[in-house]
Amino acid sequence: MKNKLTVLFQDDSLLAVDKPAGTLSVPDRYNALRPNLAMDLLIDFPAARPLHRLDTDTSGVLLFCLNPEAFGWYSDQFENKTVIKKYIAIAEGQCMTEQGVIDQPLFTQTDGKVIIARKGKPSQTEWQVKERFRFHTCFELHPLTGRTHQIRVHLSSIGHPIVGDKVYGASGPLFFSTLKGKKYKLSAELEEERPLISRTALHASSLQIQAFDSGTTLTLESELPKDMRVALVKLREWSGLA
Repeated sequence: MKNKLTVLFQDDSLLAVDKPAGTLSVPDRYNALRPNLAMDLLIDFPAARPLHRLDTDTSGVLLFCLNPEAFGWYSDQFENKTVIKKYIAIAEGQCMTEQGVIDQPLFTQTDGKVIIARKGKPSQTEWQVKERFRFHTCFELHPLTGRTHQIRVHLSSIGHPIVGDKVYGASGPLFFSTLKGKKYKLSAELEEERPLISRTALHASSLQIQAFDSGTTLTLESELPKDMRVALVKLREWSGLA
């Protein structure tokens, strides 16, 4: 592979890798030559076939099937919504409720942006607050459906766009100076400051799926990446509620 990936799990039929933020999961529909994990994996795993995808900015658990005979077994679990997926997100705004379910249909427009619309597909996301800060919230999320940009749109719909996700309403990257109370820095100064986190702060932390040979439950986990860990440390230090 061009870039060394962390393998989280591997057996004869399944491969789980720790996808870094900023990389494509599968080939770009508009530019098939753009680097992506599915193509890179073929060098070491010629039979690897993606079972799902993560957005470019999203990090975490990503699965590939290694055995053609097992592809239907695994893909059916995604189709039947029996795969349990959990995500961690750092979002804007202090959420005052402990938990809830967002049940809003999602529709993908021709420009690729996803909106809430009655003509959209049924979409549900369970969420709970992991940690609160003065102006941010860390969420744990469990998507019950697997729509494009689902978590991003759903969190934005309840007033908590994910940090860095300007497409769906976030103000922009998270800057250390903002946490320290310097909210009105000139834009030129912000351009010089390196953000704590500039990408969409969303991480696929775990996934449960039934193994092909044994039928046992596999729990595949990915640690929170460094950029999100650092952001949380600084939020606790400068924006904690205690």
